[in-house]
Amino acid sequence: MKKNCLLACFVLFACFPVLWGQSAVTAKIDQLLSDDLLVTSDVGISVYDLTDSIPIYNYRDKKMARPASTEKLITSITHLSRLGMNCRFTTAVKYTGRIDDDGVLHGDLYVCGGFDPEFMDNDMDELVTDLKRVGLTKVKGKVYGDVSFMDSLYYGAGWCWDDAPYDFQPMLSPLMFHKGYVEVAAMPDVAGKPAKISLMPQSSYYSVDNQTLSSQVENPSFSVNRDWMHNDNRLFLSGNVSAKSNAIITVYGSAEFFMHAFMERVRGQEITMKRFGGFETTPPDAQLLIEKNHTTADVLHRALKESDNLSAEALFYHLGAWQKGKDSCHVSAKDGVVAIKEFIKELGFDSESYEIYDGCGVSLYDYVTPELMLAYLKYAHQRPEIYKEIFDALPVAGIDGTLKGRMRNGKAFGNVRAKTGTVSGISTLAGYLRADNGHELAFVIMNQNVADTKKARTFQDRVCELLCTMK
Repeated sequence: MKKNCLLACFVLFACFPVLWGQSAVTAKIDQLLSDDLLVTSDVGISVYDLTDSIPIYNYRDKKMARPASTEKLITSITHLSRLGMNCRFTTAVKYTGRIDDDGVLHGDLYVCGGFDPEFMDNDMDELVTDLKRVGLTKVKGKVYGDVSFMDSLYYGAGWCWDDAPYDFQPMLSPLMFHKGYVEVAAMPDVAGKPAKISLMPQSSYYSVDNQTLSSQVENPSFSVNRDWMHNDNRLFLSGNVSAKSNAIITVYGSAEFFMHAFMERVRGQEITMKRFGGFETTPPDAQLLIEKNHTTADVLHRALKESDNLSAEALFYHLGAWQKGKDSCHVSAKDGVVAIKEFIKELGFDSESYEIYDGCGVSLYDYVTPELMLAYLKYAHQRPEIYKEIFDALPVAGIDGTLKGRMRNGKAFGNVRAKTGTVSGISTLAGYLRADNGHELAFVIMNQNVADTKKARTFQDRVCELLCTMK
């Protein structure tokens, strides 16, 4: 008995510095909760010591909150748990009939979309060049686009209607070209003349009305708009341009944009095709001609590092396709939701207690808790094959991604790897860091009902700095 008491005293004495270090940090976090920011807003915090497998700090961690783009962690980790890194995001060209020795297709051509968010301008050029390379010279039948991979809803439930022209809310489609947007660059010309304009990608699918003015004003006012309420793809360029200025704007009809560019560039390769025949499902006996694909790593990296909503939705819909079954068509957002909620059950939570409507966190309807988000981070950390991919794809404080401009000094710099989340009134941060005592921590901070998101980000950065100093 005496030996047991001595052993207990020894363990307590050995652990005292660690416990003291934790309590000192948590006390300082408690002090941060008196910040004026939290007089008019809310926050939920959850911190866990992954090294010792013990909770460090919890504050309203069971309270429902909108995750914003930290939702992408839920989507990404669920996707990796189900499909690993083997998923391919593919755009394929198939045909029916036969191709003769002169490269003439006596049949129809199908361009099949597999919801590849990384299919950019150069990929279209390569796809068309590959058609020339395999010897195709003429299509005697019709050319179709196949968008049967997913249903016809091109926006997520709870997405804001007036975000339509912005690049962060592209129209979802199995056939995605250059993320469904146009990049516009303006350079000043002779004063009083319209600015010089360059466009990427170039296509006659949209038109341009350049009403800009080259000038020497200190504050350029360059802007790009379109009549998105009426689905018009005429781009109106206006404002003063005194230095290089850039803007990005979506176009209406992602699948149509793809097929228009495809037909346009194919003809540029002197491959004869009749007019576009519309959208049809590829017959099961169609043969593969060529394909382009991107890996999970490509899509995951952009979804987390750059907080790309289209990439996250691609992960989400492919997860839904896995849930629905092999060779499934018309995958819906509900299939992705079911997959995520089934995974939430496996984590030991009541999945019906949470609201999941999309894969990127744009939806106004998404509601989770810091506790659930932390469970995802812990799950990933326990599985090296998942953790490595998530850890590498997360933004690094002060260095890259959406954290490039934050935590550029102190111990958080280059140490914190976390997913940011920002929509009107919401600011969230969730990820990993290493404390001064060498322990790895997982943390979740969800600020809600915030009028000034800059103040919320400052609060989160201060919490992270405190956690990094834990001894």
